[in-house]
Amino acid sequence: MQRWRGLEDIPEDWGRSVVTIGSYDGVHRGHQLIIRHAVDRARELGVPAVVVTFDPHPSEVVRPGSHPPLLAPHHRRAELMADLGVDAVLILPFTKEFSKLSAADFVVKVLVDRLRAKAVVEGPNFRFGHKAAGNVDFLIEQGKVYDFEVEVVDLYVTGDAGGGEPFSSTLTRRLVAEGDVAGAAEILGRPHRVEGVVVRGAQRGREMGFPTANVETLPHTAIPA
Repeated sequence: MQRWRGLEDIPEDWGRSVVTIGSYDGVHRGHQLIIRHAVDRARELGVPAVVVTFDPHPSEVVRPGSHPPLLAPHHRRAELMADLGVDAVLILPFTKEFSKLSAADFVVKVLVDRLRAKAVVEGPNFRFGHKAAGNVDFLIEQGKVYDFEVEVVDLYVTGDAGGGEPFSSTLTRRLVAEGDVAGAAEILGRPHRVEGVVVRGAQRGREMGFPTANVETLPHTAIPA
């Protein structure tokens, strides 16, 4: 699977593709429905499936200080997407300037000029562009202008987790924060994983005869209670 950090990384000779856009934090079972649909449609059309996502999380730029704890770092999300059959992941740097890009300009600069979208697959609540002005209805109209189809996939998935609430990244973060790792695993379709690096500590465990490893988690990681 190819990984691109910015529009300039996309090969100049890139052909048409099926695209889905979103933060996709955690790549939970609702996300998986959309991504699988995009991959299936790409196979039908004989073109690559591309996921467009953002770094940092848009809320960190739009609402500073409100960055949600992340369920998976970008490299882990890419691994999960590759397992679903995605051919390329485009990580767009979400800057203050980028946040001002209108929905219409996003369509032209990202979907049309660079990814040459043949189809775009999204959930019903998808929003994009400056002040989230773009929605699936706008995307459908743009598709008629620029020759790409738009497919809307219902990601409404429920289970025992969260008392029957629709599965979402927000619900998953809440369950992780509450220590309900079983509920989080039901939504994710796998156990929640926390990554970090081993760092040197005060060696107190060794002095007590119980050597331990001190793990420093990645920034903004969702940690179980």
